[in-house]
Amino acid sequence: MNFPRFAYNNVKRNARAYFAYFLSSAFMVMIFFSFAVFIFHPQIVSGEIHRMAKAGMQAAEYVIFVFAFFFVLYSISVFLKSRNKEFGLLLMLGAKPSQLNRLVFLENMIIGAGAIVSGIGAGLLLSKLFLLLASQIAGTETLPFYWPLKAMLLTAGAFALLFLAISVLTLLFVRKHRVLELIKGNAKPKSEPQASIWLVLLGIALLAAGYFALRTDEVNPASIFVAAGTGIAGTYFFYSQLSVACMRMLKRSRAFVWKGTNLLWISELAYKIKDNARMLFLVTVVTSVASMSAGFAVALSQQAKESYANDPYGLKVSYYRDAEHREEEERIIADTLRGAGLEYEITEIAKVNAVLENDPDERSLYAVSADNYSQVVSDWQTPVYPNGSESSALLLMPDGFVWKNAPDNGTRWKFEGVDTPLAIETAAGGPVFSEAQWLPLLVVPDEAYREMEAAEKAFKTIEAYYRIPAWDAASFDPNGQEARIGDELVRLSQGREGGQKPFESLVSSRGASYLSGLQFMSVFSFIGAFVALMFSLSSASFLYFKLHAELSRDADMYRSLSKTGLSIGEMKRSATLQIAILFFVPILVSAIQTFVVLDPILTMISVRGIIKPVLMTSSAFLIAQAVYFLLVRSRYLSRLKRVMV
Repeated sequence: MNFPRFAYNNVKRNARAYFAYFLSSAFMVMIFFSFAVFIFHPQIVSGEIHRMAKAGMQAAEYVIFVFAFFFVLYSISVFLKSRNKEFGLLLMLGAKPSQLNRLVFLENMIIGAGAIVSGIGAGLLLSKLFLLLASQIAGTETLPFYWPLKAMLLTAGAFALLFLAISVLTLLFVRKHRVLELIKGNAKPKSEPQASIWLVLLGIALLAAGYFALRTDEVNPASIFVAAGTGIAGTYFFYSQLSVACMRMLKRSRAFVWKGTNLLWISELAYKIKDNARMLFLVTVVTSVASMSAGFAVALSQQAKESYANDPYGLKVSYYRDAEHREEEERIIADTLRGAGLEYEITEIAKVNAVLENDPDERSLYAVSADNYSQVVSDWQTPVYPNGSESSALLLMPDGFVWKNAPDNGTRWKFEGVDTPLAIETAAGGPVFSEAQWLPLLVVPDEAYREMEAAEKAFKTIEAYYRIPAWDAASFDPNGQEARIGDELVRLSQGREGGQKPFESLVSSRGASYLSGLQFMSVFSFIGAFVALMFSLSSASFLYFKLHAELSRDADMYRSLSKTGLSIGEMKRSATLQIAILFFVPILVSAIQTFVVLDPILTMISVRGIIKPVLMTSSAFLIAQAVYFLLVRSRYLSRLKRVMV
């Protein structure tokens, strides 16, 4: 028998030990291949499908590959440790360390090749379903099946390099212990898990630093980066140190520990959490990132839906200064709308930038005349400007707009070009106004507006609002006329339709913006959910292997406990509690982290209602984890019953 054949037989005989590793690897290959099938689809390559979906899928490929590398590397290192006894026997029989390294390398490459073939095969079987699901999520036409040769070559090449690199790195995990130590394998007793008080305090400090970094007055990318770094590091110390310290403190409560089977599950759980700290940490981080992505998408989708409902205008056109081709652009828009049989009304607002004299904060706002404002006040649902107010101005603030040193009512402001200071009266803008204006708007007397317009630094803008009654439906239809015509006009204005020259004006469509946002959020949440699903399933298979390996090692202990009177029912309750904690603690921690991180970020961009998105995303992951838990628990308890007397 040659050496490759010996390595192949070794894989067959250790099928139980390597099954979880093989299953996780094959599943990662399948997901990577599925995304590649979408990216290389002929309709995607030809540019007929939304570019955002393609960019999102490409980003997902990188994320999957990077996480797959570290996950598989950690998994194989743990599995190799479980074979120390076998390696010791081989060395005792005369095998050289170089031969042992070669054996491990060949075994890993055999498993990697099997995972690549199985993953691509499963991906081919499910590719039609994936294309259907991806096209529905991305809001595109259904993508037909094709023979994905490029996707197969990319997947096979990428994961062949991955397994080759991991096979080389795993040689570092084959420790050169003495033969006697290797033969003992996992039989030697473990030392009781210990926690360093300094590392516990460091973990608490890191988690606290991440929390307060997002509770500053102004959340910015730097504070988000600090929160991410300290939060990830703090999560690792939470599992490796803080959880161990909590278990030791729990043991000190003798009234609780000596009640029923509490001593048994507390003692065993302390070892399990310590042994699986890295895996629990990885699952928590991945689930948190996926939950934040999905929660962010759900929150913005809700906000987009509210914005669509609050916006009375089907189209908005912004003309800057005196556009030379304004009449031509207006004609194109009118011909498009009338060609579709649509009636519309146009309301125009002329705005000019209002420049405060000697303003250290350099605040930006626009001014509109009182007469012009009266034409839109009913649509915007904002306060009426009082008649006869020749020296006062009404300041409208968009909802959620944060302005440093906002004026109190009665504050007098002096503007460049205006002779008389104006007394400012502030008022909330309301949801309809907030959709029409992003910056504060100052309603001033007609004379003051003319003076601002004549100022040296004046910059005039004309906003044309198109109210189209036929588009004021109760619900939005992604395939309806509003979405189609709105997208057509936006593309025309940008010069992306039939070689059309770009407009000098800026055209925005209520329906096209809403549809684009929905597509982006759908793709964003779709990718996050798939990545989280991949790693949660991989972690479930990994935990399944670890639990069964520990059960085989501790079979004598359980058999002895059953002889002393421990019933099967009590042992099942103890095992169920331990497995449940291992499966559900990462979901609980990720839900808390999602809420802590998303709340200030969404508040910063004026998105409200954080509780519902967090509950929705966390519940989805909880349901998926519950399915894994029930499957693993069922298999584990069936073996446990056979072990006990």
